[in-house]
Amino acid sequence: MNVFSILFLFGTLKGKNSSGYLCGKHTVNSLRNLIVDDILISIVIPVFNEEDNVVPLFNSIRDVMTNINRDFEVIFVDDGSTDKTVPNLRAVLDNGVEKDTLRVIELQRNFGQTPALLAGLANIKGELVVTMDGDLQNDPQDIPAMLNALTEEYDVVCGWRKNRKDNAFKKLPSKFNNFLNRRLNNVFIHDSGCTLRVYRREAVEHVQLFAEGHRYIPAILAQQGFRLGEVVTNHRPRTNGKTKYGFRRLFRGFIDLFTLNAINKWGKKPIHLFSRWFILFMLVSFLTFCWTILERVAFRFWDIYTELVSIKSNPLFIISFSLFLFGIILLFMGYITELLLRSNFNSNESYKIKKEWT
Repeated sequence: MNVFSILFLFGTLKGKNSSGYLCGKHTVNSLRNLIVDDILISIVIPVFNEEDNVVPLFNSIRDVMTNINRDFEVIFVDDGSTDKTVPNLRAVLDNGVEKDTLRVIELQRNFGQTPALLAGLANIKGELVVTMDGDLQNDPQDIPAMLNALTEEYDVVCGWRKNRKDNAFKKLPSKFNNFLNRRLNNVFIHDSGCTLRVYRREAVEHVQLFAEGHRYIPAILAQQGFRLGEVVTNHRPRTNGKTKYGFRRLFRGFIDLFTLNAINKWGKKPIHLFSRWFILFMLVSFLTFCWTILERVAFRFWDIYTELVSIKSNPLFIISFSLFLFGIILLFMGYITELLLRSNFNSNESYKIKKEWT
């Protein structure tokens, strides 16, 4: 950034309006925009068998970022592709693409979209991060609007595929998943599955993800206190390659949603969850045992039963003892979980980089 520009803007901040206050709202915004314009933007794209899409996608991103005069790097993370995805990207590098504009990280094998995304996030250089899919369904033309929406009020701007160009098999479960996500995790965005997002670096630099957790990054960040925004984005139908979406991935997505909800509630202190069940089992066990004693002792004097079953043979006593044992087991499980929580899980170990091409 030009030093004289900073001095000029700083000087204008000293100007006062007729009320004697700094008339600096627009000037401060201008200063902020000028500083932000010089920030490097890292665009992370995990891909798997997208040989026909990666080169057109890179060219489109380059055109968009050049038009808005922003410094950028595009990081393609190849998740063990078996087609020509990597050779096609290497051909772009060999053809003399601008230095540091394109980087290709090749993973050792297919680890999944979440580990591939983590591998890209672990290697970013920019202060702002854009993530998107590599199937050309996310439109790079939306990036400028999302960057503009990342004001001081937000740390993350999420894309909303309001007019999604997918079949009902994808859209209906996605809508239900988004509904559950809003209800369970109190994240009031419309489209948690849209990969097109803009982050501040500090929001995702050390993010820990599990399984298929990439779709729930906004929920994870919201729990950590980061502020979310949302922008309606264009969504295009897939024209090349095959979708990676299937029933197994759909099922895992719902499992991860409930897992995330449990982690948000009990992840820091799992003993609180187990202790609740421990108290419940102990209470039911105690009441059942009391009923057994009452049946054995008090009812005997009232001649309610002609034959009294021995305590050892009484089903209620067996149930009471079983509930007592279950309660003890749950309490020990809580302590064991609490101890395991002390060990550090590093999600960066969920992938292994084979080579990086620059």
